[in-house]
Amino acid sequence: GHSAIVVSGRELVESPGGHPAIRKASILQFLHLHPQHAQFRPKSREMGQGAAQFAEEYLAEYQENLRQGVYRPVFSFSLKEDLDDPWGTIYCSKLVWLCYYYGANYELKNDFLWFSPEDLYTQLKGNPDFVLVYKDSGFRFKFNS
Repeated sequence: GHSAIVVSGRELVESPGGHPAIRKASILQFLHLHPQHAQFRPKSREMGQGAAQFAEEYLAEYQENLRQGVYRPVFSFSLKEDLDDPWGTIYCSKLVWLCYYYGANYELKNDFLWFSPEDLYTQLKGNPDFVLVYKDSGFRFKFNS
């Protein structure tokens, strides 16, 4: 699975793997690469705006780090850093978790070692603070990670 956070009508911020560890990309490219997906939106406009604003600011700080030769965070599924540490390592669903945690003051619970896209889906599908906007008929996870 993969996850990202939408920041405008056409763009999202994601941690796609490798370098750069965080980037802005078009929603269309995400849909092309991940046709079997689910989309959620927070019911609170302020929560969504806060999470999206954090994503934009976090990306800007990351890009400034790169300009200064500081490659932080790095893409990794390492469990050495805490989930709430934004500057050690990053991966796609951790990025979404951080955006809600810091940008909207909303903590999504983690059930195992790392916060996977499956965890994100499981947390949101029955969550009264979020609404399912779209789910492809072929979308599913094979493992509870």
